[in-house]
Amino acid sequence: MSWVKQYKDSLKTIEAEEIIDLLIYRPIAFFLVKLTYPINITPNQVSSTAMLVGVTGGIMFGLGAPEYLSIGAVLYFLCNIFDCADGQIARLKLNGTKVGRAIDGFIDYVVSIAVFVGIGIGMVHAFNSHFITLYGNSYLKLNPVLYIWMITILAGLSSAAQAFCFDFYRNKYLEIVYGKFTPLEDQIREFTEEKQKLEDYPETAGFMDHTLVTLYLTYSKLQLRLQGDKQVDVKKPSPNIYYVRNKVLLRIWSFLGSTTHITLTIICALTNNLELFLLLCILPLNFLFLLLYFVQRKVDNSLTYI
Repeated sequence: MSWVKQYKDSLKTIEAEEIIDLLIYRPIAFFLVKLTYPINITPNQVSSTAMLVGVTGGIMFGLGAPEYLSIGAVLYFLCNIFDCADGQIARLKLNGTKVGRAIDGFIDYVVSIAVFVGIGIGMVHAFNSHFITLYGNSYLKLNPVLYIWMITILAGLSSAAQAFCFDFYRNKYLEIVYGKFTPLEDQIREFTEEKQKLEDYPETAGFMDHTLVTLYLTYSKLQLRLQGDKQVDVKKPSPNIYYVRNKVLLRIWSFLGSTTHITLTIICALTNNLELFLLLCILPLNFLFLLLYFVQRKVDNSLTYI
């Protein structure tokens, strides 16, 4: 099998991947996967490495000085490489598990929280050490520490909401158009059964497995609530029509995915301007988020279910 064919097999689908992932992160991750393919490395081991590297990057951001921001940026870049690689290994080796899927999602949020907390702490330190000027606060004129934590929290929540919705609409697209993603209702049933199995046979898994499956169930139920229209639970739109009406829309949604936030963080850290990253999450990306959400609802309401 050619490398090109294997690379395509390691992806969800081209149109469901984020552009920056396709151009930068996934090709590098695929090369790493090919180098380590003969070794018995599991997706969960790669996911754990991604978490360790990402959390370390968050700690570097927390130190605040420009040189540490650069180190944090490099580590965050590597974290996303490993995060891409775990899924590619699972798809190529067909050795993914339900707990592994939960681990992957859990690690993404752990790293994201570590990075945003690190950014907040680091910006306070950088401001007190006169490394940065808070340009946005020249208009608001708040206490500098209050301003820093206010925009950090708002940006963190915005980033999570944006990535959550992109993830939802991408999975829905994969389910309807390609049948590559298990419907949310089936996922909830499968993970409920998995949770019950872990409770019935606790010797087969530890506390962490049970916790991760529970968190994944909660996440899936939130996405089911976002789905809203109960008719979708029973009927599905035509895959061809859904493809035509959502292909471009999904591509635009992808610019709100986690890779966009990661890449903006890296660029702004390297230029010692993490305030800019936070403001981008709050203002233009939230504007795009709201615009896309209402357009998506209009498109969904126009579909005919069969």
